[in-house]
Amino acid sequence: VAHGLSTPDPDEAAAKRAMIGAANRVVVLADSSKFNREDLVSFGDLDDVDLIVTDSGLDDAFRTVLSDLDIEVVIA
Repeated sequence: VAHGLSTPDPDEAAAKRAMIGAANRVVVLADSSKFNREDLVSFGDLDDVDLIVTDSGLDDAFRTVLSDLDIEVVIA
């Protein structure tokens, strides 16, 4: 949660940081294996995110944390 959004690729991080900066609404699409990990380069904070779409493998405790941050979570 504290590390935010991250990737191992600095070029990808720069592109994603620019997209977040230009967006009116930030939607993250990520499978549950992407949560609770920290990659090398951070490109955004969870405060930047409006909506997360993920699968049913998302841990309930983490989903509660996201909800407490006013992030809408959609399980698809």
